[in-house]
Amino acid sequence: MDKILRRVRMAERQVARRAKRREEQQAASERANTRQQVINYRRQAGSRLATAIKHRHEDWELGPLAPRRDVSRADKYGTYWGSVHAESANLSVTLTEEQRQARAAWAGGAEHLCLAPKDRVVIQDGPYKGRISKILRINEDTMTVELEGVMANQTIPDYMRPEGMDPVEPYQVPIPISSVRLVHPIQDPTTGTFRDVIIRELKPASIRRDRPTRDVSFKRVVPGENIEIPWPSKPEPDYVAHPVDTLRIDVDERTFVPTLLRPPMPEVVLDELRNRYSKFRTRHTEEYIAQKEAEEAEKKARSQSARSMLLPVQELNRKLRAERRALGQPVLTEEMLARIGEVMARNAEARAKGKTVAQLEEMQRLPRGVDEVQSAVEQLSLREDESSTPEDQPRS
Repeated sequence: MDKILRRVRMAERQVARRAKRREEQQAASERANTRQQVINYRRQAGSRLATAIKHRHEDWELGPLAPRRDVSRADKYGTYWGSVHAESANLSVTLTEEQRQARAAWAGGAEHLCLAPKDRVVIQDGPYKGRISKILRINEDTMTVELEGVMANQTIPDYMRPEGMDPVEPYQVPIPISSVRLVHPIQDPTTGTFRDVIIRELKPASIRRDRPTRDVSFKRVVPGENIEIPWPSKPEPDYVAHPVDTLRIDVDERTFVPTLLRPPMPEVVLDELRNRYSKFRTRHTEEYIAQKEAEEAEKKARSQSARSMLLPVQELNRKLRAERRALGQPVLTEEMLARIGEVMARNAEARAKGKTVAQLEEMQRLPRGVDEVQSAVEQLSLREDESSTPEDQPRS
């Protein structure tokens, strides 16, 4: 079973590596497409700006002889006079997380956006600069808002335009959140009257997360002023039950009660839902586990039988090891213990005198050597006296 589990883990790692590599390739492809799309948008915008400058100079120089440009003829990009292309109008470029955060930086960030539909905002730049309008919709993917009454002429592509339809139609223009600011009535502390104030920065406060519903609620405040901006009122949703809808009472009704007497579904259905031959399977039946354990035991028995055939040297080594194990642990005799005590006492004496054992032995051996030399000299002189003859004795 360990081999099967290792195989499952290896397969899971392989699939994870392939999925990660595929995600990286897809992300790189999306970044390249987005980069090319932005380049095309900028090229078109630059071309239109250069054309507009050229036309302005022509109108100024020619005066009444200037050509009429408000004709139903598209330019080289397929855009009619006084309108914008659909892709440019929709701001459909995929933004990075840093770009989303930058657009919503003044409104508390992209995660806790302090704007909601029905808020009144003022446009900071563009042809509608200074206009105050209500928010109709918020697109959190592109961090744009659609405002009430802010429209632009959009060129509808030919493949989306039915027969007889005007190629230019008004369209609700999405505006980046970085180009608007919140407008809210605030009471003047001196006069006590309420007047509209442009709020240039908002921060979330008192963030609460509801675990059952996973809803996030928070307040929005003006940093540094201790002013809380209330959220716009939301209408109560009016749910209408149609004949094809499933009622809540039917959803709450219990139609299945599990029991321990029988499985919740037949085994055949389990095999259909979960492939029994999958390489990712980790839950196996008892019969399969017993079969794999028997195979492992048989393989182990075959390896043990191979070990029974030994060479003479191997048999001798096994016999010697068995004899050494039979002798047991060695036991110290009295002489060994005495000798160990002497060595320990000599080491302790050397440490007490601040010398090594060799120096101490040398000091102990020196006087004994002098006595031996003196006794040897005395014995030698006596031997010479005994060996001398009467002729050698001096005459008196």
